[in-house]
Amino acid sequence: MKPAPAIHTAPTAGSPRGCIPAGGFGRSTFRSLFVRCAHAGPALGWIGDGHAIDVRGRAVDAPRPAPEEITPCFRSPDGFSLVELLVVIAILGGLMGLALPAVQRVREAARRTQCGVNLASMGVALTAYESARREFPPGSDAATGLHHAWSSFILPFLDAAAVARRVDYKRPWNADGGNAEIADTILPTYVCPTGIRMFPGKQDYGGVLGVGVMLDPAAALPPGRDRAGVLCATDADHPRAVRGAMITDGLTHTLTVSEGIDRGFAEMDGESRIGNSRWACGSNCFLLSSRVLNTPDVDGFRSHHPGGVHGLFADGRVVFMVDSTPPELLMAACTKDGGESGEGIR
Repeated sequence: MKPAPAIHTAPTAGSPRGCIPAGGFGRSTFRSLFVRCAHAGPALGWIGDGHAIDVRGRAVDAPRPAPEEITPCFRSPDGFSLVELLVVIAILGGLMGLALPAVQRVREAARRTQCGVNLASMGVALTAYESARREFPPGSDAATGLHHAWSSFILPFLDAAAVARRVDYKRPWNADGGNAEIADTILPTYVCPTGIRMFPGKQDYGGVLGVGVMLDPAAALPPGRDRAGVLCATDADHPRAVRGAMITDGLTHTLTVSEGIDRGFAEMDGESRIGNSRWACGSNCFLLSSRVLNTPDVDGFRSHHPGGVHGLFADGRVVFMVDSTPPELLMAACTKDGGESGEGIR
């Protein structure tokens, strides 16, 4: 076989200076160097023992050039340059920037789902209580002066019977020596996962007392509207809790519980024994006191979910009420016997 003609690294007419490594390298190294450094025609490399090889790694008969005729080329075919590394980092950063919002949306969807599950559990407990007692629990048994909350009365139907057995319902809800300590218990069903604050006995859901606002700001509130809800408090004039037959607007159209996340003040909810955001306290109820949902300075009907607030209806249905819900529908849903219908809330 005729050997391939050798092109030495010394400058010749029409042939630039070669790019051959000084010293000996292995065959694979020469193969990559030949591909990178051959300028014209066949190229040769010389291994340490003086033998020449061509680009295919075959031994050929060719004289070795003088050292001064060789231009070393030590670039390794392995690894990344700084520019390549920066490009990779930039690409990864861009991908992470695109993925992060999606991850946040998935997390919020999970939190919103869990919040709905919490309310659904309360709906089952309220329905079971009404079936057993033939009436809904009072929002607060204020008529007795003990001020236990609706959320305390439904504990036996909420898989919290052990906690309910420790509550002495013949003493005030925050009586020392028992009730006050039990009221500090944190019940996961009563805590929305989007909540920011945490304190003993926290409750992120409140019973609906009624309506405390009118469509016309100048109009006077009709008598009884502030206690037209299902979970209104008892008093001397209303010693009995609401019965199912009294909800003439329909169970499917009447709200019983809604979100009221992170309510109250830290000094009230976190340090003292009273507060409208503790599940054992009878003031764990609120009026619809704003024409729109998620009003910042209002305790009730407020959440950290983007776009709306969860609501529990008397039939056990949980609805995510969007921020754009018309105020007349909200007002209708918060009354049990006003002759309106909250049917449009979906």
